[in-house]
Amino acid sequence: MQTNVRVMLLGAIGTLTAWGFPFGPPSGVTIAPADRPGVSCTLCHAGTPLNGGGGSVRLVFPNGLTYTPGQTQTINVVINDAIAAIYGFEMTARLESGPSTQQAGNFVAGANQKVVCSNNAIEPDTGCGGNGIQWLEHSQPSLSNTISVQWTPPSAGAGNVHIYVSANAANGDNTRLGDHIYAADYVLTPASTSVSGLPQITSIVNAASGANSGEAGSWITITGSNFASSATTWDSAIITNVFPTTLGGVTVAIDGKPAPISFVNQTQINALVPATSTLGNVNVVVSNSNGSSAPATLSLATASPGLFTFSQSQGKYVAAVVLDSPTSFEYLAPAGLLGSAQSRPAKAGDTILIYGTGFGPTTTPLNPEMSASVAYPLAHTGPDITKPLAQVTIGGQAAQLQFCGIVSSGVYQINAVVPQGLSAGDQPLQVTLLSGPSVSQTVFVPIQ
Repeated sequence: MQTNVRVMLLGAIGTLTAWGFPFGPPSGVTIAPADRPGVSCTLCHAGTPLNGGGGSVRLVFPNGLTYTPGQTQTINVVINDAIAAIYGFEMTARLESGPSTQQAGNFVAGANQKVVCSNNAIEPDTGCGGNGIQWLEHSQPSLSNTISVQWTPPSAGAGNVHIYVSANAANGDNTRLGDHIYAADYVLTPASTSVSGLPQITSIVNAASGANSGEAGSWITITGSNFASSATTWDSAIITNVFPTTLGGVTVAIDGKPAPISFVNQTQINALVPATSTLGNVNVVVSNSNGSSAPATLSLATASPGLFTFSQSQGKYVAAVVLDSPTSFEYLAPAGLLGSAQSRPAKAGDTILIYGTGFGPTTTPLNPEMSASVAYPLAHTGPDITKPLAQVTIGGQAAQLQFCGIVSSGVYQINAVVPQGLSAGDQPLQVTLLSGPSVSQTVFVPIQ
């Protein structure tokens, strides 16, 4: 009997140690200076490189990337990963004036959390000794991918604060293998006391159709004022295939979640709706160093289809290409319309590739926070999987559908064959999804 008890105990201990650190990792496994930048929790959890698991960790701040000195705020740690069964985390806050040695503010441990010091001991009532650096981490694994933490910012005059977070999306197989480790960092600025110059939102629309609707993972355009001081794109801000959620000092929260941003200037933001299961109206808030906008509303649906168009001719022509061969193409537009870019009308039998956003769920979900080149077809909405995923007509005649699905974050592609018998000139294009919604725009395909 004693042997059996011993075996049971050893088995239980083995399960716990196999998970890695179910009661919290050692201190200093964030990407903060003097911690383990570039390594983080992958020091112990093996399987993929840092931020290489196809997901991400994000921090959602209640007031955007600002803090009010001395005013406690709740920060949500959001971990997205396709295989995760349980979650763990560690985070730390440092002053920009001394990110290796100067603690910024104070963490307070919540349920299943603890604050540890550099000696890996739980913080005593007198605070961490030495330079006072704290790490907040789990004391029990979380079954939820969203973890709330409490942080009290430093007093006035402290300047910018850097928040560093690492997260373990564990697969629950009771080994340290195959877990996905993610890390991120944010810069918070002291909130401005000015009531002027705050971001203002005037409209939020589907980036393709212009309708006030979108879906999780679709492209939207936000217009307004007081966003960023200059135009910035994400070209140099995509790190290890993770899209930025801060660009030009601007953040966008949609349904409380940080949105990837591809472009921002003073009056416009192009962003991807983050992964969310919410349908109906959600709040959208734009924040910068001056503060946050009043919430605006975006309506989210399972599908909200829109077709991109070329900007020339007032968006008359759908954004598409026509294949000259399996490996070469020209843009589908009247010759010369796009300047130096080669373009031509289509003819009967040509295969054209049409681009849009918001076409609905795909057979394999694509994380909108990650850069990827894929070809996932739309998911069927009925029992008959032989039905076409969409109906495409050109000039009122049905076009043969070859593919309809997502090809990169927020971008869907339709491959269709131009039908016979069309008259030369501009012919209207109509797309209706198997799930029901139709593209509301009036767009055209040039035919020769």
